[in-house]
Amino acid sequence: MKFKKVCALSLACSVLLLAACGVKATPPSQTEPKEQAPNAPSAAAKVFNIGHSNPADPDDQYHYFCVQLNKNLQDICDGAIQFEIFSDNQLGTETEMFQGVSDGSIDAVCISNNIVSGSIPQLQVLDLPYFFDAEDEYQHLVDDETFLSTITPIFEDTWNMHQIAPVLDASWRTLFTKGKAVESFADLKDMKVRVTTNRVHEAAYKAMGAIPAVIAWGECYTAFQQGVIQGLDVGVPISATMGFYEVSDYCSRVNPFPIMAWPMINKDKWDALTEEEQGWITEAATKAALDQRTHQRKMEESFTQMMEEKGIAFFSPDLAPFKEATASVREQFKPEIGEAFYDECLATVETYRAGK
Repeated sequence: MKFKKVCALSLACSVLLLAACGVKATPPSQTEPKEQAPNAPSAAAKVFNIGHSNPADPDDQYHYFCVQLNKNLQDICDGAIQFEIFSDNQLGTETEMFQGVSDGSIDAVCISNNIVSGSIPQLQVLDLPYFFDAEDEYQHLVDDETFLSTITPIFEDTWNMHQIAPVLDASWRTLFTKGKAVESFADLKDMKVRVTTNRVHEAAYKAMGAIPAVIAWGECYTAFQQGVIQGLDVGVPISATMGFYEVSDYCSRVNPFPIMAWPMINKDKWDALTEEEQGWITEAATKAALDQRTHQRKMEESFTQMMEEKGIAFFSPDLAPFKEATASVREQFKPEIGEAFYDECLATVETYRAGK
């Protein structure tokens, strides 16, 4: 994988780690953070801002990556390069941050795939309901060199972005509900469920008999609390860090879609770095992303236990009828994804699955 190749190069250059220490700091391009970010950069560091939509919680999947990235850079290059972290949509919504990194007004971002796929149709393959059976299957696909050989040029040539690390993994989108548990497929019928601003997700919940509702991320807690929605399609860890479990009664592991995020930097700013500096970032970000995946699994378990202790009842319904009901959705979006690319992705997953 290309990340490993660059990391090997940066390790070979370790004797030069202090070469960039005299670079003047550059201020963030947007508003100041609400509080001092962890590992705040020194005045001598070359500083990039990086945004994400989640809370500045040490256990949040995207914030954890950003903090680990800075820690790793401190070890690798004595903090000669650092990222100033802007959480909670301080740099704008995810859609706005995606555009901001593309045009260079924002340096870097951890951007959810379900947002990116609105601009890169090929990435809708990662949004398809029940395309994957297990976490390691989608991790294998997004790390696959053939998959990346299609996606990387789109990011770089069309959107002026460079991927600095493997895709971040935030587990599955489960279903938190209030007042009514989803213990079987039939229980979802006519339930009003908040889904992301994503056409695939909306179509999937319609196919499963629910009424999908698109509500702004910052309004979800209140909407759920006040009964505007009966269900919330969200992962267990983010439900913990955002507090959604506080206004829920149940969690059903319907797991239709994985949650993933792309760590991206503006390509012009990336290209302006020396090869050595690029190696530092790639090595630090790759290690942070792989650590994030392991950390995420631990948080899934610990947060589930915490929620059960708080009174949330968890259910694992039979997924067969959910998969059957959404088969038409997988076919519906195949032309947009590109049939050849879809078939290639499916073959990669099936080959991996057969070899397990």
